[in-house]
Amino acid sequence: MSATTRKPTAPFSVPATISGLWALHPLTPIKSAKDYTTASTLCTQLAVRRLNAVQKEYFRELTELVEAYEDAHRLLDKTERELQSLAAKG
Repeated sequence: MSATTRKPTAPFSVPATISGLWALHPLTPIKSAKDYTTASTLCTQLAVRRLNAVQKEYFRELTELVEAYEDAHRLLDKTERELQSLAAKG
């Protein structure tokens, strides 16, 4: 495959069951940057879809776990400082 040819990716399918959702990412406290990236990417994918009641509850709980990780690691404060720094340079 050449560098300019990209293999098409399969569309993201949201599991309808809690066990299927947990297979994507468990609803446990996020402890690593890798798990944070996975969970926040999943939140982004779920945010733009129509969800059933189980999926909505999973999404709500996963979002809370992502926010808790961001708070604990002060990620939003860091992002805000970086944006302010960029604005000051402009």
